[in-house]
This record gives sequence, C-alpha cells and structure tokens, in this order.
Amino acid sequence: MRRRRPKGMTKEEAIRRIKDIEEPEFAGHAETYDLAVRAMNEFPDDHEVQSKGQWAIALGAITQARFIVTAGGVERTIKAMERFPMDERLQADGCETLRLLCSKQEGMRRTLQGGGLKVVCLALAQHSENVRLQQEAVGALTKFTSKDPKAVLAQGGFESIMHVMEMFPKYSWVQMWACQSITEFSKLDPKRVEGMDGYTKVEEVMKKFTVEEGKKMWDKSEAVQYFGRNALMTKPVP
Repeated sequence: MRRRRPKGMTKEEAIRRIKDIEEPEFAGHAETYDLAVRAMNEFPDDHEVQSKGQWAIALGAITQARFIVTAGGVERTIKAMERFPMDERLQADGCETLRLLCSKQEGMRRTLQGGGLKVVCLALAQHSENVRLQQEAVGALTKFTSKDPKAVLAQGGFESIMHVMEMFPKYSWVQMWACQSITEFSKLDPKRVEGMDGYTKVEEVMKKFTVEEGKKMWDKSEAVQYFGRNALMTKPVP
C-alpha cells in the first residue's frame, strides 16, 4: 500500500485515491477507504470529487462495509447527499451505500443517529421519476425499519414504501423489501397498515409472484412468498 501523505491533498490526488477503490491491488485494504473518505472530506463542495467518491464508496460497500464504516463513510455519505440534493446519481449511490453499510451494526447506528433516514426520504420525494434511486431508497428504508420502525413511520417512510411498491409491481426485490417493512410496521401500528391496504397489497403480490411464474419470469419469487407470509402473520385477527 502507498504511504499516507501529510494532510492536504490536491484535487488530482484526491481523485486518484478515490479511484484506488476500483483497483484489486488496493480494494482489500482498510487504508484505501480511509484515504478515499479523507479525499471527499477535503473537497466537500467539489461536485466532481463528491460524485466520483460516492460512486466508489457504494462500489466498495458491497464487499468492504466494515472498512468504510470505520473510515467515516456513513457520515461522508450523508454530508454528500445533503450538499448535492439534486444530483440523482449521487443520491442513488448514497441510498445504496447506506443500505449496504447498515448491514453492520455500527453502520446502522451511525446512519440513524447521523440523519441518514432524513436524507433518504428527501431523495425519494425529490427524485420520484428516477427508477434506480426509488429502488435503492426503499432498500435502505427497509434496513432502517428493521432497527427503528417508529422513526421510519414518523418520516413518512411507510407511505413512501407503499408508493414504490405500486410503481414497480414486477420488481421482485422491491416487493420483497416492501413485505419485510410491512411486517415491522404491522407490529407497531397494524391499523395504519390496514388503512393503507398493506395486507391486501401483500396478498396481491403473493398471488402474482407464484413459484411457477417466478421460474418463467422473475427471480426471488420464493423470497417474496416467504416475506409475504411473514407479513400476513402479523395481520390482526377480526
């Protein structure tokens, strides 16, 4: 690994440190992510650095979430999303990053305490036509719901998830995430779920994503069935 330089990167060097995440030689080392996050921190108002940095951090988070959380990647992601709210790609990359980093307990803690829920909900509202962003945001909200469904409800996350569920009826992973979220929301506020026809939507999704149809058309139908059943088990008995 390259040795650390004294504090004070040039922009050119910052972009090189960010691009190191793409290199197999460096991708498995914690220092790579320390330097990439530091590069973003040193140029917080530079759109190019933040955009390229967020894309690279999202890429790295697939396999190196622990390194990125330790390096401060959660906080940097939230700040980048706050600074450039109208950049759709950056927002989508940010939602993906937070979703992946929340697979770690410390990543979840930092995300919820640092305002990650708020920036994801804002991204959903501001970029309603961006397909990838909508999907990644629902994935992130589902992660948040597993830890703090009350906070997600308070931010209007349930309504957002239901909306995206309706927008992408053929996307099995979106339906799977929605069913997972409904399970947690139902434990907290079943009347609200019922009022939004949550249980009815789960039943409709399960009928659509039968195992036979899944083998022909869509993947993960078995997961939709599994999480759909879990959601319906929380439905209040009349």
